Amino acid sequence: MTKINTYLWPGAGHVGFGAAQLTGREAQNFRAKRAMVVSDTGIIAAGLLDPISQSLNASGISHTVYDAIPGNPDTGAVHAAAVAFQEAEADIIIAVGGGSVLDAAKGVRLLAGVREFPVPPLQEYATMLGDQGRPHPLRREMPPMIAIPTTAGTGAEVTPWGLLTDLERKLKFGIGGDYLIPDVALVDPELTLTLPAGLTAATGLDALSHCIEAFVSTNANPLLDPLILQGITLIGRSLRRAVHEPDNREARQDMIIGSMLGGIAISSNWLGACHSLAHQLSSFADLHHGVAIALTLLPQMAFSLPAAPERYAQISAALRGEATLSPDPGRAAEAVESVRQLIVDTGLPTRLRDAGVDEALIPAMADHAYHLDTNWMSNPRPVTKDDLEALYRQAY
Repeated sequence: MTKINTYLWPGAGHVGFGAAQLTGREAQNFRAKRAMVVSDTGIIAAGLLDPISQSLNASGISHTVYDAIPGNPDTGAVHAAAVAFQEAEADIIIAVGGGSVLDAAKGVRLLAGVREFPVPPLQEYATMLGDQGRPHPLRREMPPMIAIPTTAGTGAEVTPWGLLTDLERKLKFGIGGDYLIPDVALVDPELTLTLPAGLTAATGLDALSHCIEAFVSTNANPLLDPLILQGITLIGRSLRRAVHEPDNREARQDMIIGSMLGGIAISSNWLGACHSLAHQLSSFADLHHGVAIALTLLPQMAFSLPAAPERYAQISAALRGEATLSPDPGRAAEAVESVRQLIVDTGLPTRLRDAGVDEALIPAMADHAYHLDTNWMSNPRPVTKDDLEALYRQAY
């Protein structure tokens, strides 16, 4: 049988400056009466909830705000949020924040759809180990979810998964499937204008890594290729500007669209060894995911080049904004250099030691990356556990 390509498409998406002001209208479409807004303290302090609250109030929808979401969301935090959702008798989830908030909100949504008291352990819904958990709740049993990103990074507003951390086992694992794609994404670059330079850089590298790893993935789907290359082009031309010119509205719009395209890409194509490596840096060393990506993307790309030289050549051309995306394999290595320069120019670290990672953690991280994180399975060049450890040491 020939290969059948499968695509997971997001729910309704509204993209552009002012999209957050559509929150109330979209919630009304679900006949919502009481919303729980999931966010974090930084978002609230920056005033980013104001247009969302105003829109909900104007639409006659009452709402409570839950802001106790940590930077690397863990199962305990998500369970607490799920209990708060039940106690608030809410009927819709509105997630406003970066990838951590959106991932946590997906966990709340999943548990709300289970309708068990007390809520069961989220680990029972882990998807990264082959969907070995309990039967998934039906989509109709879960409350609707509106996702409003405040960073241009994970693309979680259009993906089917959430990444959570089991602090006790130092394990970052995924929950979800196609049933967990948010119903509505309100992608408003206005909400990213105040994002600090460091977070702009880190989240932007994450978005770029999604596009790069998805484009060279062994699960590559041809319908997505033009979208992914467009995402790389947008990020390549605008990440520096977004970092150094935070009020540049064109750059911010490029970045949030590039991030969204990256989310669409990984939903069907999956990722690669870079993410297997980076996830452990978050769970073992508590690094921001985007910083972890900046530290692991270069060695993973250099390792993978021989397996997909034509694809990396096209990535190189897209990063440079060339009109013709040449598949000349002789240009593949230029992709690594372009990404390295982008990391340097945006002020991100390039070595694990510079980020304060203890070298003694490497063997355990490599073991987890190989045995407990399946992203490496779609890497263009096959990897072993020893390869993953060698990549960590190269990054160190």
